Amino acid sequence: MSNVPSQTTPVYCTDEDILVHAGGDFTLLCPPWQQMAAGTDGAFGPGSPWVLTSVSVDFQANGVSPNQVIWLTAPKSQFPGGGHLLAIDSVSGNSLTLRRPYKALGVGQPPGVASGLSSVTFAVNTLDPQIAEASYDLKQRYAIDDLIGGDFARSSSWIYDLQVLRVATVYSVLLERYTQETRTGQGDFDRKVGRFHQKLEDALSRVQIRWGPLGNSAAPASLFSCKLSR
Repeated sequence: MSNVPSQTTPVYCTDEDILVHAGGDFTLLCPPWQQMAAGTDGAFGPGSPWVLTSVSVDFQANGVSPNQVIWLTAPKSQFPGGGHLLAIDSVSGNSLTLRRPYKALGVGQPPGVASGLSSVTFAVNTLDPQIAEASYDLKQRYAIDDLIGGDFARSSSWIYDLQVLRVATVYSVLLERYTQETRTGQGDFDRKVGRFHQKLEDALSRVQIRWGPLGNSAAPASLFSCKLSR
């Protein structure tokens, strides 16, 4: 029996979504205590420049999952500067299939080389806990209750397009993390708090949730209509 605190499901965004909006800040915003995997023995085999393997790390057993983000920082000749951030497409034991963020498999410059590459330093950190909290907050705002079933229940499974909540979730997570990290003096984080606060407010004002398989099974729900109904 696990004593892990209850967490909401489903969630409305992934680490990959947050990476697209946070860019290089992603590595600073992920708390190190939320690390899923790390090592210095990563390898890309000859002819498999998108598949990273590790003898020391069982990614699947560690709970690494698709749409999380891997940070490759060495060898520097291949991953200069701050390194490369890639999306994880699939996980199988000690191997990960990678891709460029928001791109299909095999699109773009591969992280490995045709002849193979060894001694790759990698880390997989996540914002999963913050994503779950932000998703739960949105469910509260829009009166979405995943504990209630039935065709016309206001549950995530009855939302026509979950993507309408994705950007709001991303902005919520980034606002929370930038706010928490401003005290560390990380460059322009204080300015980004104001930026993402405004972006979140704008996103929430635009969200309109449609219900059912065709999006017309009930009146659309917005933040304003939910407030009126309470």
